[in-house]
Amino acid sequence: MNNMPGEKRKISVITGVYNESATVQEVCSVIRNLFAGLKGYDYEHIFMDNCSTDNTVEILKKLAAADKHIKVLVYSRNFGPIKTELVGYQHATGDAVIPFEANLKDPPELMKEFIRKWEEGYKVVYGVRVRTKDNFLLSLARKTFYKIINFFSEEKFPLNAGSFRLVDRKVVDELIKIDDYKPYIRGLISAMGFKQVGIEYQRRSRPRGYSKSKFGYLVDFSINALINYSVSPIRLCTYIGLFLSLLSFLSGITFLILKLYFWPAQLPAISVVIILILFFSGIQLFFLGVIGEYVGAIHAQVRKKPFVIISERVNFD
Repeated sequence: MNNMPGEKRKISVITGVYNESATVQEVCSVIRNLFAGLKGYDYEHIFMDNCSTDNTVEILKKLAAADKHIKVLVYSRNFGPIKTELVGYQHATGDAVIPFEANLKDPPELMKEFIRKWEEGYKVVYGVRVRTKDNFLLSLARKTFYKIINFFSEEKFPLNAGSFRLVDRKVVDELIKIDDYKPYIRGLISAMGFKQVGIEYQRRSRPRGYSKSKFGYLVDFSINALINYSVSPIRLCTYIGLFLSLLSFLSGITFLILKLYFWPAQLPAISVVIILILFFSGIQLFFLGVIGEYVGAIHAQVRKKPFVIISERVNFD
């Protein structure tokens, strides 16, 4: 998007919400105050509501009626949080886009640093969490996840970088061309290349409300990231299968030699055989599960079900 001399550059802030009535008003306020102090920039704040069951939508509509910078997309049903960020990118019209979570854990003032780096020529400026207020187990699980996905993936992703980032219009235009039914946005943006830089920050605790990210979603998110960016899990299954086959073959040869030349030798009891059968059965089921995840991803992609259905648009021309 080319700007005329003296024309304000536009930043699109996108926020996914689900039952966030406790925080949406404050989220609108902090973004409004931030851009009130930024000269030379205009903004829009797009909320994507994942069919909230509380009064989040009503609050957003009232806020949007008083402020045309605020725009609202209301889904026809709950399509899950994984798709929400991409919907925001698809509807953003700014020269750059900044995802900002409704839990207020990320410091909005860091956006000024994002914009400064963007003006220096960086196409993607992402936040790196050096410290969080999450509980120890969640923090450890997140760090472990990033290390695992970096180990398995062909492309290397920045460690401890979440969705809080600034993305240039050129990158956004390439991103929304991608046809992916269940996208891993962080991986897509990292894999695109362009000039990228990270800025370290400390993540805060949620001021009010509670997290809607259940354990099942976190597992789904992690598996989706792995199968989107690597075939290494299937290859690992192949290598383990070959190793176990070789081990079984060598074990068979060993028992044959014992049988032929050391007849009195005591062979393992039936309990050992049962344990081995259970072990190999578990390995086989695990491998089938890994293959099933890839098949399921292909199945979801080729069925071409609606990505997201939007029932209401507020303040969109």
